[in-house]
Amino acid sequence: MIRRRPIPRSRLKPEFSQHYETILGGAVMRYRDGREVCQDNAAGWKEYKRRVEAMLLRQGGRCCLCGKRLALTQATFEHQRRRGMGSAWRRDEILDKDGTPINGAAHWVCNSEKG
Repeated sequence: MIRRRPIPRSRLKPEFSQHYETILGGAVMRYRDGREVCQDNAAGWKEYKRRVEAMLLRQGGRCCLCGKRLALTQATFEHQRRRGMGSAWRRDEILDKDGTPINGAAHWVCNSEKG
């Protein structure tokens, strides 16, 4: 039996890309179309949680889906537009270009039931 070794995948993102730029010290990728996506690193997760907290304060401590009280420890990022397979069109912004609030903070259960 011949065993093949898997090709190692690098978890590092390239320093330069034609498709996006990194902002906030490498925590967020900003694509050419304006989308911002928090990266899967320590700085990215910190920025992601900061955005969830900002949305929770904006919503007055209530879930955007059910309207019940929501603690920061139970809050998740509820994307207005579904992320889909592979998160191809994910948007992690809390305000759009016009300053209108988008996305929200929700209970984990509410968010998973929505899909």
